[in-house]
Amino acid sequence: MNLVKFGDERLEKLGDNRTFVFEGEAVTSSQLNEMGRRLAGGLKSLGIGRGDHVVVSLSNSPEVFACFGAIWRLGAVIVPIMFLLGEDETRYILDHSDAKAVITSVDLLEKIENAVKGIDQIKKIIVLGGEDRGNQLDFSGLVENNPPLKLTEEMDEDDVALMIYTSGTTGQPKGVMLSHNNLYQNALASWQANEAAKGDITLICLPLAHSFGVVVMNSGNLSPFKESFGVLMRWFDPEELFRLIEKYRVTQFIGVPTMYQILVNHPAGDKFDTSSLERCTISAAPVTEELYRSFTTKFDCQMYEGYGLTEASPAVALCRASMAIKKGSTGIPIPDVEVRIFDAEDRELPAGEQGEIVVKGPNVMLGYYKRPEETAETLRGGWLHTGDVGYLDEEGYLFITDRFKDMIIKGGYNIYPSEIEGYLEEHPAVSEIAIIGIPDDKYGEEIMAFIVRMPDQDLSEDAVIEFAKSRMTPFKAPSQVKFIDGLPKSLVGKVLKKELRKML
Repeated sequence: MNLVKFGDERLEKLGDNRTFVFEGEAVTSSQLNEMGRRLAGGLKSLGIGRGDHVVVSLSNSPEVFACFGAIWRLGAVIVPIMFLLGEDETRYILDHSDAKAVITSVDLLEKIENAVKGIDQIKKIIVLGGEDRGNQLDFSGLVENNPPLKLTEEMDEDDVALMIYTSGTTGQPKGVMLSHNNLYQNALASWQANEAAKGDITLICLPLAHSFGVVVMNSGNLSPFKESFGVLMRWFDPEELFRLIEKYRVTQFIGVPTMYQILVNHPAGDKFDTSSLERCTISAAPVTEELYRSFTTKFDCQMYEGYGLTEASPAVALCRASMAIKKGSTGIPIPDVEVRIFDAEDRELPAGEQGEIVVKGPNVMLGYYKRPEETAETLRGGWLHTGDVGYLDEEGYLFITDRFKDMIIKGGYNIYPSEIEGYLEEHPAVSEIAIIGIPDDKYGEEIMAFIVRMPDQDLSEDAVIEFAKSRMTPFKAPSQVKFIDGLPKSLVGKVLKKELRKML
């Protein structure tokens, strides 16, 4: 099996049709197929083949689809990097992933050039909008100057297709290895749970490098409706989003809670005709009752909440049109996925009791790249231990209530405190630091730092925030800082973050 074949089969079955529109231009399935095959031919001429890792760091565009198709067609592994990541985080992923090549754009080139310095295994940087010079190649030239690759590498079900890096509690990102079968089964189950009865016009502004974006992209190849197409945005822009809904009569939107929070309060929402919007899917962070009520009331559409994580490809549970919507629930597990609730000793708990959410099914990852111990711990007993706390009711509906881990979900993105703590500990005036998430109307959660200063050192809140922004992605920098005399700790020296929360 090879994921790229499902796109080939859809083209063969339904013929050439509009796949999506991007910045006013229609892109057809045959155009994408041709671009992907030519890019595959170009990558093959550079020595890229089965099992090789290729980084893709691009904002949303038609070329992202072509990259995924080309790399999979060769049997190689895609390593997507969010284009918003900082240089240090990008460098770690480039080095740890053992990538042989990078595909990026001219606006991101300086960051990539700095990040690859000293990483010998990266031989080529392919640049959208670039030029041929040194170890760099122009993306368009590579496509235009190579014939389309006719053959597709046949892959085993458990061959790695995608490796997405997600932040770890140790402070360094972990490469989640997802197989061709993981992604196909998750796309198929997600499509079935979607219960689509007609073709939809779907607005896509989720980053295609994010696991949520990948499943949306793969599920599109399973649609039997020729009239379906996507409206692709380079990135989230609320006013442009409303304009596109009106222009293309968008029926479906898929996003994270922060997007919905911005949209419901944005003045442009009253300037455009959004009456075509029928259904919205929301996931990646908890959804408040107020957000659900205000959005569905204002835009007169249905909202379906889902639950997932990168290690599950990512979808786990989803609300359905054919089932009752229960406030606070993410619905029932998608087909062929099993969810249970375990206590601290990995014993199953009965309905209604809270514990750790564990998952089993064909969507569960192969493991973490070059991290066997963490893989064994996370997949112990044959179950994916999510680190999230929740419960199942008597009818099998899943409710997410808390997190075992200290992970912060800001705007739909997972942020681990230890990563931020590691950067801020480098400041000479910082003696001790602890990071926690605090509630935020816009992002769901914001980041707060508790800091113990070095003796006789002067350090302001603004100085801490600016230092953080200089060392990491600004999105991960604390928005608030509180200086205290000492961090509350247990008898064995562990920082008691629940005591920090009580201070607020």
